[in-house]
Amino acid sequence: MFSLTKRQALILLGVLILFVAGWFTWQHFHQPQPVTAESQQQAETAAGVELAAKNVHINMLQSQLDEAAQQIAELKNKPPDTIIKTVPVEVIKTVEVERQKSGADFAIVADPKQPDKQVNLKEIAKLPADTSVTLNQYNVFAYKKVIRGVNVYPDLSKAVQGKFKLDEVTADVSRRITKDGKYIGIVAGYDFNHNHAKAGIRYSF
Repeated sequence: MFSLTKRQALILLGVLILFVAGWFTWQHFHQPQPVTAESQQQAETAAGVELAAKNVHINMLQSQLDEAAQQIAELKNKPPDTIIKTVPVEVIKTVEVERQKSGADFAIVADPKQPDKQVNLKEIAKLPADTSVTLNQYNVFAYKKVIRGVNVYPDLSKAVQGKFKLDEVTADVSRRITKDGKYIGIVAGYDFNHNHAKAGIRYSF
């Protein structure tokens, strides 16, 4: 049996404490930023979406980035998810409230009147209180188009006896049907206890 000396145990404990302290310190100085200000042109690119995703510590597949950028570009000449109309000091708060209401992972804001200029939220906050601010808000959902899964159900009555036997195995494939993460798909499997195959429809939300 592997065992540690008292000195080794103390060293290991110290390393773990340093690791945990380092992690919490990093989290403190790298808080997620759910609202990213960009130019309209930047928001319409995969790189622009990726920047906003990284600000909330989310890694998205290239296909997801491309899809989100395309959706934003298609909204260029149409009303976006939300048009923010508020006073300067309330801009960030208003955007965040709208993001949370939609259930989006993060939001990108851009100035429709200056599509090639990045919005500076800090500068906007310094404007006179009676200034009217209008920005486009794009809510982005970090969900895959297709998800696949495999489910294995062991026979628990055999497991307590130290034996392994399968009760059932299923596999499923689902496609996203809404941008906020609802899926519908098919599931198929085999029931070993009753020796028959089964199939059905899966709805995930």
